[in-house]
Amino acid sequence: MHPGGAQALFGIKADVATYGKVIGGGISIGAIAGNSNYMDALDGGFWQYGDNSIPEVGVTYFAGTFVRHPLALAAAKASLNFMKKQGIELQNKLTAMTNGLALDLNNAFEKQGLPIEITHFGSLWRLKFLEEIPYSELLFVLMREKGIHIWDGFPCFMTNAYLEEDITRIKTVLLSCINELVAAGFFNSQSSNFISKTQNTKTNTSIDILNTPPVKGAKLGMDENGNPAWFVADKKSNGEYLKIDL
Repeated sequence: MHPGGAQALFGIKADVATYGKVIGGGISIGAIAGNSNYMDALDGGFWQYGDNSIPEVGVTYFAGTFVRHPLALAAAKASLNFMKKQGIELQNKLTAMTNGLALDLNNAFEKQGLPIEITHFGSLWRLKFLEEIPYSELLFVLMREKGIHIWDGFPCFMTNAYLEEDITRIKTVLLSCINELVAAGFFNSQSSNFISKTQNTKTNTSIDILNTPPVKGAKLGMDENGNPAWFVADKKSNGEYLKIDL
């Protein structure tokens, strides 16, 4: 989001800060940085290998999957040097690309009266359904068939590898897939530019039946075999659901 992270964005000088995979160019890594009053409790204060220096105070054991991993550290050094050389313009460019993608798609969604929105911050963006739409995950399946992979419901990031033609292709494929789902009756568009559910009575009827809960309060989910099924809350067990056998 910014070379100085959230501290620079919001004008906060933190006692302790954490950083994730961005500092390693996407490689699995995490980092903790902060005031020596707090960090000394982890490593005992400044010391280094190869000389007689030792931790001045007691150290605290901490570990992680990739703590001090040579590949992760090498990637972090290269990534941080690259970001330092590029400066704030790197994040500004990615933010501008993300803003453009979100603006164009949100305008298209609003124009068609679709309950979909691109939420975004910096280079982070996510496709969000504003209401529960049964079988909405088919959108991601269709996109994969057309060469664009988005993990169902998960956020995406704009990276320095993207070109303008990549952004254009994402927008084109996404809107094309939504058009197909509207035509099939899965999404209901309020615009005549998309095929309305009411234009196909047979499809409309079958989809409406599939999307209508068999009992009040039932929620659509997947059974143990990965197939769509309806579930109701288990009154005997809080937080558990029971499958409805149709």
